[in-house]
Amino acid sequence: MLKTNYHTHSKFCDGTGSPEDYIMKAIDKGFDVLGFSSHAPLPFENDWTMPKNLLTDYIKDLNGLQKVYKNAINIKIGLEIDYIENKMSPMDKFYRALKLDFIIGSVHMLENTSTGEFLSIEYTKSEIERLIKETFKGDTKALVKEYYRLLRSMSYNGGFDIIGHIDVIKKTNINSIYFDETTTWYKEEIIKTLACISKNKQILEVNTGQVLNNPERIYPSPWILNMANEYDIPIMLNSDAHRPERLDNYFDEAKAMIMDAGYTELKVLKGNKWEDEQIL
Repeated sequence: MLKTNYHTHSKFCDGTGSPEDYIMKAIDKGFDVLGFSSHAPLPFENDWTMPKNLLTDYIKDLNGLQKVYKNAINIKIGLEIDYIENKMSPMDKFYRALKLDFIIGSVHMLENTSTGEFLSIEYTKSEIERLIKETFKGDTKALVKEYYRLLRSMSYNGGFDIIGHIDVIKKTNINSIYFDETTTWYKEEIIKTLACISKNKQILEVNTGQVLNNPERIYPSPWILNMANEYDIPIMLNSDAHRPERLDNYFDEAKAMIMDAGYTELKVLKGNKWEDEQIL
């Protein structure tokens, strides 16, 4: 099967190293396809997305690298675009005009209604705790439900190919300090979200980006992946690499989890069409 990764960051956003550093490492690791997906610019100041004035350079740089390495590896140009209700969306005409090879749609930010600023639900514990306290008045359940509501809204809004790290809300939820994944209300949110993704025929990524020494940090959790298969949702395997050496981070463990969930195929972009590739 083809060795692929479509979730790759670099120095253009919050990654370490140039795109060429990732390409060289990908070739060394035997990748057939490498897709770049820097965080698209946000409409407010932050320290982790690509500044808007670098977007042209990003695409120009990758177009050049596609030509340089065309005989060694297939380079795809994409973005990871945030959905912020009534502010930005993967469907925005600005992003459609870029004619990218693919787009990952993700939700990272929620509005702090007390201050008007936007805070991340997974970047730091301090930000999610401020959201819980100041916006949701201590009700973590309400915050989690709002996150999944926004994922469903993004799914219906469309404009992207891949749902990014569906349950990234669990990133700071070590030892279930904020919520319990086994509760009925949480499972109901997952069911509603998977039903939405299935209806809109989007691809769900299996994301190993946060796995350091704990396979439980793979997104999504195994039980969610099992349920995704029941909804006949296609999947792909991505590393969400922010460093070149992590391009295939925990891929073997993730493949085992994928096959345990009953999947036999992964989605791969061939030309401009997503096709099924048998897992070997």
